[in-house]
Amino acid sequence: MTDTVVYRTENGVATIAMNRPERRNSFTIEMADGLLDSLERAENDRSIRSVIITSTGDHFCVGRDNSDTNPPPYPRGDHLRGRTSLMHYARLVTFLHEMNTPSVAEIRGGCAGAGMSLALNCDFRYAATTVVMSTAFVKVAFGGDLAAPWQLTRLVGPNKAKELMLLSPKLRGAELLRWGLVNDVVEPEELSAKVTSVATLLASYSPTAIAAARRNLQAALSLSLGDYLPLEAEQFAVCAASPDAEEARLAFVEKRAPRFAGAGPS
Repeated sequence: MTDTVVYRTENGVATIAMNRPERRNSFTIEMADGLLDSLERAENDRSIRSVIITSTGDHFCVGRDNSDTNPPPYPRGDHLRGRTSLMHYARLVTFLHEMNTPSVAEIRGGCAGAGMSLALNCDFRYAATTVVMSTAFVKVAFGGDLAAPWQLTRLVGPNKAKELMLLSPKLRGAELLRWGLVNDVVEPEELSAKVTSVATLLASYSPTAIAAARRNLQAALSLSLGDYLPLEAEQFAVCAASPDAEEARLAFVEKRAPRFAGAGPS
């Protein structure tokens, strides 16, 4: 674990915080590696049922650190080596997409470039009313990273995604909700409590069922109905065979809250 990322756990929730407040949590390779290590740690801990991605200080993440002291994640002028370097950098996105554990982004202050990309790859996003969000890539002569165009096309549709990527507007507060980029916008002093309540609720459900639902939703974006239904049936069978299904039945009969112990599918 690096000092650029802080990891803590409580009540089945892992909180992963970007920790470069003096640089507005601008993104570095060290931070990307720290985030990936933390996500892997959470995914491999059976007591963890949900993950919060947040930050220290006043800003979520304002994009890649372009200062002279931070080397870029690619060798300048070498396209092939640059691509290899950036694919290593992109493992963070792949892991967020494929992990069984759901993720919730807690967004405050500035959220741009790679920071916005990271937030878009989380399952849920909650923002403070003071948030300013922008893709910002074209403003610094880049076309996007960490799957921002891929996620935006699915979240807001191709036309709106073009507007966000090519015009790079700065969106504030309630605008984020109108664009469909976040699940809710709340006052800054209410943000942490809101995110914690969502993460805690997710942690209370069967991890097997949560993982199955995430896989179904991801498959629904790319598969035809005929190809999707066998996958859905497989996930249903996995859930039905899990101890969590029997626990849910008993809890219903006994009129109590279920106590799920499943570790999710492998």
